[in-house]
Amino acid sequence: MLLLAVTIAACSGNSTEQASPTELPAPAMAVATNTVAPPTNTPVVIAETTCDDLNTTWGNWPDTIQVLDSLISKGVTCGEEPLESKKYAALYTYGTELEANGNVPDATQQYLLAFQIDGTRREALKALKRLEQLPAPTPVACNTDQAPLPDPAPAEPADPATFVQMQDNKLNIGGQPFAVWGANYYPRNAPWYRFLAEGDEAQIREEFAVMDAAGFSAIRIFLRYEVLFQCRPEDAIPNEDTFALVDLIFDLADQHGIKLIVTLNDLPDKTFRPLYTDWAHYDNQTIYIVRRYRNRSAILAWDVRNEGDIDYGAHPNLDPEFTVDEVMVWLEHITALVREHDPHHLVTAGWWGDPLVTEPYVDFLSFHHWEDAGKLQERFSDYASRASKPLLLQEVGYHSFAAAPFDARDEALQAQLLKEAWDVSQNNNQLGWLAWTAFDFTPDKGFPENFEHHFGLWRNDLTPKPAVEMLFGG
Repeated sequence: MLLLAVTIAACSGNSTEQASPTELPAPAMAVATNTVAPPTNTPVVIAETTCDDLNTTWGNWPDTIQVLDSLISKGVTCGEEPLESKKYAALYTYGTELEANGNVPDATQQYLLAFQIDGTRREALKALKRLEQLPAPTPVACNTDQAPLPDPAPAEPADPATFVQMQDNKLNIGGQPFAVWGANYYPRNAPWYRFLAEGDEAQIREEFAVMDAAGFSAIRIFLRYEVLFQCRPEDAIPNEDTFALVDLIFDLADQHGIKLIVTLNDLPDKTFRPLYTDWAHYDNQTIYIVRRYRNRSAILAWDVRNEGDIDYGAHPNLDPEFTVDEVMVWLEHITALVREHDPHHLVTAGWWGDPLVTEPYVDFLSFHHWEDAGKLQERFSDYASRASKPLLLQEVGYHSFAAAPFDARDEALQAQLLKEAWDVSQNNNQLGWLAWTAFDFTPDKGFPENFEHHFGLWRNDLTPKPAVEMLFGG
């Protein structure tokens, strides 16, 4: 699922592409997904500064930034969006004006200040990359006394009879047919970047019980390496507190009889040490994860990358960041690496668009769909006519956000659209499907909700939407 700001119409995937602040009404700016330490510049405190001053000065960026510094120093709030986020937008937009007027040095300074406020938003990052002014990343200090890590692979031998296998282009477990039937999963109060950092054990247990009661056979989860490992990725030193949450999910999957599609390389660095060209930065991490869980029967398949085709330009509204060759050579490499360290489990790659390019490297094809059921049938027919491997509809979803500024929907329409997509999937007799998503999400603290938070089959309080009755009969 491509995570977009509320003002962007297309939606599908897990990246953090944001709308440019210049596209939004002042003073509310694009939603940030995460924040880092603010810049160290000394704020200017203006006596009696109020939120009205922010509205008055908005657009006069030096004055706006001065007002924001004063308000931030006082600890006040002006609306739902944090003032640091508004300051990011003001700095970035001021930078674009300076650059348009030929003042590149001062524009670069504004972009750098915006980047220091929030390094996950893409506008300042892209501007600095375009100007070849990206700051050097600060390496995390390493513990040089770290003892060599033992092989994380479990000692007990794997039992292939408990694993999902592919035979005659059909899934089975121990010779019995297996169909994928479930959803993509993040905890309802810790989606995307927040998942492994903020996921709550008690709530995750509740959510697995709900999915089990509905009859899910599988879910898809996402592993972001940045929070799973300490120090340099080349060292692959695990953060055991974070891995404990992943261990819990595997245990709950076993307990509830739910298989896991485990998506690797989620939300990676594509700028400073790019995923597709800096293999050494990630390979040992991938090896560690794969070996740690390779004997777990809960795994249905390893998914090596979410929507990697967007990175080479498959999405019509997003510019390519890498070449097709860079992504596909990496795909060949990473699938071979996973198989080398786990010969037991299936491998796939969840592509946003046409998945046939992945066929030489995967055991089954995975694709995502965000249009109507008629277009879905066209895609099934097209791919099936050209593919020798079976298809999984890995992401399909429709939001139920009535307040969306575009394409507003209610829960009844969401259920109808999902049922139509499900019928198409069933009629094409492929591997199965996974809805996007199991649960509605809580917005980041201080930010308003938008359509991205309302794709769930269940509401945030775990009450079922009409889609649950229509799809699962209860």
